[in-house]
Amino acid sequence: MGRLNRTAVAVFITALFLGGCSAMKLYKVELPQNLQVSSRIESVEATLDIYRVSKQCETAYLGTVVLDRNMIELGIATEQPSYLVVGFSGSSFWSNSSSYTSYNITLLPRKAYQYELEVSYIDDIYHVAVYEINQNTSKKREMQDSELQNCN
Repeated sequence: MGRLNRTAVAVFITALFLGGCSAMKLYKVELPQNLQVSSRIESVEATLDIYRVSKQCETAYLGTVVLDRNMIELGIATEQPSYLVVGFSGSSFWSNSSSYTSYNITLLPRKAYQYELEVSYIDDIYHVAVYEINQNTSKKREMQDSELQNCN
């Protein structure tokens, strides 16, 4: 097999691996928008997987949002926990390697509040922060890990 053919086959296999062989479904925004996702991503792809959480802490996959814009507005259920997974994936064609890092959040959105999710991946360092904004007073506060990680 010639060099050009090997390169074409490698590119085709990489494209299949990265693009078409996953069970990802796009998240449909059917609820009033209460979650604003701002992202600044360099050298990787970022996604937000959204799950519904039952009273028994079991999850049901609702869909994925590709974080390919600086600002995305979504609607997630209020007074019901949602499990959010921010994922960062990268690959290097030349070194034939791939990587995946994620940050998991269990969020219980309240009525009369808006939420902001800040996501960044710059110079191989990721940062995720969640803010809650009271719609009546416009007061904004960063939510702590202890608030975000508990299912109950």
